[in-house]
Amino acid sequence: MSAPVDSKVARDKKATKERLVGAVGSLLAKGGFDALDVNAVAEEAGVDKVLIYRYFGDMDELLKAFGRSGDFWPSIAEVIGDDPSELMQLPLAQRWSIGLSRYGDALRRRPVTKEILAWEQIEQNQLIQVLREAREEWFLELLTHFPDDSDATDTDLVATVLVIVGAIHYFVVLGRLQDDFSGIAIGADEGWQVIDTVIATIFERTLRSSG
Repeated sequence: MSAPVDSKVARDKKATKERLVGAVGSLLAKGGFDALDVNAVAEEAGVDKVLIYRYFGDMDELLKAFGRSGDFWPSIAEVIGDDPSELMQLPLAQRWSIGLSRYGDALRRRPVTKEILAWEQIEQNQLIQVLREAREEWFLELLTHFPDDSDATDTDLVATVLVIVGAIHYFVVLGRLQDDFSGIAIGADEGWQVIDTVIATIFERTLRSSG
């Protein structure tokens, strides 16, 4: 017995949307934001460009969909783990150091994301801003999963998180080009174990000094 027509249409729509989102990532990785326009995305996905407007409205909305996709950015679950209650039982410093260790690992597993982060360092345009806004929304959501039960000020905590995230981004991007950074093996797991240890120390000292 064949599937209902509505069901087939829904599957085709879902598959086409996924192809378009994937095409955005492929083009960004290969040619940066200059390579991204409606015609190029449609060609890369192998569909008519009218489907971009039908399913997303415009390129900005398509880019937002890419920014929210697991192909581009880690999910909240990748950072907080399968059992968030287990993480929440730990002191705040440990919660954040473990969470950001998972965050770094998740970025390292995404070659397209590494290329896009690199392009962002040398380009400025509206499309980049769209992706940044998507990441800021993600970060605000992440904060809700790390309730602060310490005596640290919001400024201390958020500034510490952002500085560490910036360092992680730098090492992830640099790791595309070289395996070593002044003695830290940023291209290997053992190098990231060193980075994770430093991150844990920073959180412990920052939160302790704020008490």
